[in-house]
Amino acid sequence: MQRSGAVLAIFILSGAAGLIYEIVWSRQLVLVFGNTTQAVSAILTGFFGGMAIGAAVGGRIADRVRSPLRLYGSLEIALVVVVLVTPLTFGLINGVYRGIYPALEGTPLLALVRLVLAVVALAPATIMMGATFPALVRHFTRSDALGQAFGRLYSANTLGAIAGTLVAGLVLIEVFGLSGALRVGAACSAIAGVVALVLARSDGAVASATGALPSEARAPGTLVAVAREPIPWLPLVVAFVSGLTSLGYQVTWTRLLASGTGGLTYVFTIILALFLVGIATGAATFNVLRPRIKDPVRLLAVSQIVVAILSIAGLILVISQPRAVDPGQPVLSLRILFGAAVLTVLPVTFVMGLAFPLASELLRGDRAHAGSESGLLIAVNTAGAILGSLAIPFLLMPTIGSPAIIVVLAMTNVALGLGLAVRRQPRQIPVAAIAVIVGLLIVVLATQPGLIRQPNESRIAERGWTLLESTEDEIASVQAGQGQFTRELWVGGTSMTLLTVDAKLMPVLPLIARPESTRALVVAFGMGTAFRSALIAGLRTDAVELVPSVPRMFGYYYDDAAAVLADPNGKVYVADGRNHLELSAESYDIIVTDPPPPIQSSGVSVISSLEYYEAGRDHLTDGGVMMQWTPYGTAESELKEHIRTFATVFPHVLAVRGSGGYGFYMLGSMDPLSLDPAIARAILARPGVLEDISGAYDSPETTIDGWIAEIERQTWLVDDQLRAYMGDGPLITDDQPRPEYFLLRQLAADRDR
Repeated sequence: MQRSGAVLAIFILSGAAGLIYEIVWSRQLVLVFGNTTQAVSAILTGFFGGMAIGAAVGGRIADRVRSPLRLYGSLEIALVVVVLVTPLTFGLINGVYRGIYPALEGTPLLALVRLVLAVVALAPATIMMGATFPALVRHFTRSDALGQAFGRLYSANTLGAIAGTLVAGLVLIEVFGLSGALRVGAACSAIAGVVALVLARSDGAVASATGALPSEARAPGTLVAVAREPIPWLPLVVAFVSGLTSLGYQVTWTRLLASGTGGLTYVFTIILALFLVGIATGAATFNVLRPRIKDPVRLLAVSQIVVAILSIAGLILVISQPRAVDPGQPVLSLRILFGAAVLTVLPVTFVMGLAFPLASELLRGDRAHAGSESGLLIAVNTAGAILGSLAIPFLLMPTIGSPAIIVVLAMTNVALGLGLAVRRQPRQIPVAAIAVIVGLLIVVLATQPGLIRQPNESRIAERGWTLLESTEDEIASVQAGQGQFTRELWVGGTSMTLLTVDAKLMPVLPLIARPESTRALVVAFGMGTAFRSALIAGLRTDAVELVPSVPRMFGYYYDDAAAVLADPNGKVYVADGRNHLELSAESYDIIVTDPPPPIQSSGVSVISSLEYYEAGRDHLTDGGVMMQWTPYGTAESELKEHIRTFATVFPHVLAVRGSGGYGFYMLGSMDPLSLDPAIARAILARPGVLEDISGAYDSPETTIDGWIAEIERQTWLVDDQLRAYMGDGPLITDDQPRPEYFLLRQLAADRDR
């Protein structure tokens, strides 16, 4: 009993390490491939694909070795080595991708290259990770039935995954950075591997002392050949659908519940942790109830129907209802999100956690092949998850939208429940009838106008504002509407930069500093204001936008949008801004970056880090200017980190407050900077410039003289003044994405007030 407890304990460590790796590697590879859905899907496919291969192959190997526990320990030790060299591996992958990108940009082949490179980067580690589960199942089936071993290990591994999610997302990355978090994960794997090898050696010593071999080893190195029956198809179908729907629910819930929170990184952490808590609780309940389960097929059928009922209830009663989230108050928004996620996620995932290990009861239960059977079950489940990670963002979100996806997933659960009820002999007519009734009820509810909709649509309606258009693509939901005093653009339920004068001045201030400029890049299209203003000022301008639907909303904010988009001097790319800048061969006189609010939003560090500014510097012409907009909404010490990071790259920095009061501009260059009044007069006299910057709802001036005085009033810090203000302290880097991981610092600050 003690030995079994020790093995379960190290598998908890293994589960924790696995989630730490997934979180860190996903973040690191996004920096290589970009934050597009295609890139993220390639990363997930590489991760899950390796796990599936490892589970299938590892299960077969586990059935043939003398000590599956020793196999597990060896896998964990080898994994440590692979994990510690991943920075080198990812660096090599980055070099290959940079070399290929210019030739394949904009072609379908680029997606294939990303997929291949992601598999190459992740497969060595993930194949070993996938093989650990069936190895331990084979170890435990020496004394336990297959279903019992599967359930115990599934619970332990999921408990570890919960710990890894919370520790990595809430503590490790903020305190130690991505590389430090990875080393902590490697330490967990190392401890698990060493303890497993010690326990395996002890098992071997006991076997030698008693003159017996472990029950799984009847002959040196292999098992006695046993005639095998084909693995039943039913548990594989259940496993595949479970993987598809569970990944589908997780991805879709994350998008819907995150609406209006500002897309904080902690949203993913909270939802994933609650998802895993529900799974673990359900699996633990299965372990308790297992001896009393007489009819696993019937219980599986009922569980699928219950999942459908609970998911639709959460969609209607929680997700579709307006919630008073405020991206400007991130901690409060997270508390509101947590309450909504508990009601939506926990009930469904509890039943899921009960159902998946229940599928293992439908296997043959052949101890001699427990490794291969359990490995195949995990592999098929993971294959379902891979399909979900591809089909849902690429096909379903752009065509039917996230709320409808929940309906489709629920109907899939109903269909599986109905199939199981009919498949069982004798047929479960009452269960089948309930499945049909539930399916019909879901269809009726889904067709009721306004009952199931995007959360932000509910908030807009509750405030009495006007919704002009609502759509969704593979990246985010997008709404255009009339707010309280101006039109607004919502991405992921969060209002982007308004039609404010602050956005209109973004290309104009760098142009005053470098009046000879002719070429500009705008990172983050948003409402299109900076792109439009740059073209009006006479600059040939490229703009990059991550969310495909955003540029299509341009016409709701400017009557001349069609003409602006048709201007031969302008071009809009739908791509990851950081990726485009780093991999482009173009050089620019001016680079404008307008990160989406709030300042703590997920991914904001990618376009406000030391490495991003270095990429910007490297793509500037001689004397060129990089302009970084920094919104308010965080502590002064955090704003100083942004200034400090920017000033580390550029020896000359000029900070100017925004006239609209939403934030400040940082202008950086390798040459000295100033906003000369005479040059400002010449720039403002260009056709259309004065009218453009004076036409915002919050423009404080309407004349050239007034604007020259306003720019002088708002000029804040320059060079030595700025460096004295910012002081010494930490920087924002790719490894230390501090704006996104702020919770411990903010809680400490709140406590000290």
